[in-house]
Amino acid sequence: MSSLSISHLLLLLLALHAPQAKGLPVMTSRAPYSMLMREIMDDLKKITPSPEGSLNSDEKNFLTKESLLQANLKAFMTFATDTFGKDSKIMKNLKEFQPVLPTATPTEDPISIENKNLGDFRMKLEEYLVNIRKYLKSKNLWFS
Repeated sequence: MSSLSISHLLLLLLALHAPQAKGLPVMTSRAPYSMLMREIMDDLKKITPSPEGSLNSDEKNFLTKESLLQANLKAFMTFATDTFGKDSKIMKNLKEFQPVLPTATPTEDPISIENKNLGDFRMKLEEYLVNIRKYLKSKNLWFS
């Protein structure tokens, strides 16, 4: 066999064994998502009042829709930036979820957070993080 034929055979074998992305984002040396969520929750408990009341079914529905995950994240990030600053730990941790959430074009408006209401923000963000956890687990992107 010529060296050219052997080279082609070797390239073919290497291509068959190379890992494929399968449309999933490439994982880098990020902190585990569970740790990011825990840090967000710890910070929320320190700087926001305990939520009063509970979410209504429409609000829960908005937070669970996969097509709104990215749009809702932007709403939470906007509130966090306006309230705590763009360099806050909550904001930085929320930003880590952007690359792994679906970028579907929403047909509805994202969740509404009452202006300057930290209790409303916390209550909705807590529920949202539960839904992100479920989404990441369903896509095998969750790791502790």
